[in-house]
Amino acid sequence: MPTATSSKHDIVVVGAGIVGSALAYSLGKSGRKVALLERDFDEPDRIVGELLQPGGVRALSKMGIVDTLDDIDAVPVEGYHVFYGPRSVPIPYPQEKSDDAGRGIASSSGKVEGRSFHHGKFVQSLRKKALAQKNVTPYEATVRDLIKDTAGKVVGISATWKKAPEGEAEAFELRAPLTIVADGCFSKFRRTHGSSIQPMVRSNFVGLELEDAPLPAPHHGHVVLSKNGPVLLYQIGTHSTRILIDVAGEKLPSVAKGDLQKHVNENVIPQLPEQLRECVAREMAKGQRLRSMPNSFLPPSMQGQSDQAQGVIVVGDAMNMRHPLTGGGMTVGLWDAVHLTEALGGSEWAPLSAAGLRTPLDLNNWSAIRPALRSWHWSRKGLASVINILAQALYSLFGADDANLEVLREGCFKYFEMGGECVNGPVSLLSGLAPRPMLLVGHFFAVALYSIWALFMHPKWYESEQRSRKPGVLEYPGLVWRSVMVFYTACVVLLPVVFTEMKSNIPRLTAATSTRKGKGSHGGFVTDNFALVSASLLLIGTVMLWGNTRDPATARTLSSWMVFPKVAAQPI
Repeated sequence: MPTATSSKHDIVVVGAGIVGSALAYSLGKSGRKVALLERDFDEPDRIVGELLQPGGVRALSKMGIVDTLDDIDAVPVEGYHVFYGPRSVPIPYPQEKSDDAGRGIASSSGKVEGRSFHHGKFVQSLRKKALAQKNVTPYEATVRDLIKDTAGKVVGISATWKKAPEGEAEAFELRAPLTIVADGCFSKFRRTHGSSIQPMVRSNFVGLELEDAPLPAPHHGHVVLSKNGPVLLYQIGTHSTRILIDVAGEKLPSVAKGDLQKHVNENVIPQLPEQLRECVAREMAKGQRLRSMPNSFLPPSMQGQSDQAQGVIVVGDAMNMRHPLTGGGMTVGLWDAVHLTEALGGSEWAPLSAAGLRTPLDLNNWSAIRPALRSWHWSRKGLASVINILAQALYSLFGADDANLEVLREGCFKYFEMGGECVNGPVSLLSGLAPRPMLLVGHFFAVALYSIWALFMHPKWYESEQRSRKPGVLEYPGLVWRSVMVFYTACVVLLPVVFTEMKSNIPRLTAATSTRKGKGSHGGFVTDNFALVSASLLLIGTVMLWGNTRDPATARTLSSWMVFPKVAAQPI
């Protein structure tokens, strides 16, 4: 076990989860001396972070650690299968091209592949890889605070050992020119050093582990669009399958009173594919503990630009989160590790440079680090913004109970049913293989327009007539109004999330912000795309004002599903 004074470090990494472990390895490989701190190196037990998209596999390959997916009973993932009532549609990943060979993991299906696994097993595999790196030194300790010099720059951490080395005090300090915080979704340093925005929780995932579940489409993620919110199922081992049930609201129904169990038994199981109902009911009858995780949305904040947070970078879920419906969080985090290692440079290795080397930045010179972090923020945008926007927009479609959203949900499913580019484009975005925001915007509004077209041209069920038929000409005036409101709803769903991605969200970390508990703050309007943001804000405001005037009830319903970050004005 290392001692607190046994070696000097270039970088201290706080947190040895997915991002922290991968980043510690990558930075160590680049030639930096890294201290990796984790309060407990035992295998973690979580219900999320268990499906890695093909884009994430490619990030592992870039860092040279794709073998961390070996020997953990990982299951190939070849795409998705979406269930909507009695109907279902396959959404396979794209076929692997000849120039894709070696960019990810060896495919046995002919498609680009992801992997699904027990979260803890993958984390332990990453940690093993990181700790085997000669430049990485592990410390099993809890970080209590970040140390600042007289100028206010972070120069290290103070921590307490889980088990102190013989002759060492329980408390110790580590000093380094740069501290990287990767302490996850419940970060204790986010508010004081990384973001002025309060994460927004719209729902929770409730998870069970099923044994030998008869999945309709093995090696695929299953998305069930139920009336009470989406349900995800995917294998995490040869005999194990994870089911994640989305329960809307910040707070879950009571487990002690049996309300949550009743919800699963009465509202969720009957809407699952028939062949899965008995398996899930059996696990519920066993009394398996219902475990939960909040589904949070936190727009990314540009690091390194605030004078009150020099010497520290916040990464991973501590800096940026999105709804896990699309399974893109690990992909974003792993590519963040790739781009950040490249931005900081390395004397021994760089993941993206053609020559394999990049002049290392002087970590003591923050004036050189600041523009590099600015570049890192925008270099990650292509992929991160696609994953963030897609996750929030799809959850708004699939998780809300609204007539206009129902039209969009139906149109989205029918769009997938057409196959071809209507599947290839969206799944390329979902899998992290196409970091192209405009492709996402194009497909989203294509779905909106197709949904409107289907209103007029596709048969629908008429309860009063007890039959399905196409709308008559006399119904067209009402459908025109419905079409306007459907398009308005599509704008309300998508554009606010796009708006949050266009902002740099530079934290304004004043002394009051650093010590005060409570709601977040953006500390003023900061953006690198002022004209574009202003135009979008004007468009959003105009559409919403007009919609509120014409249909207040619909506008009120939609307002509860808005995805703006919860921010409060901070006195400047």
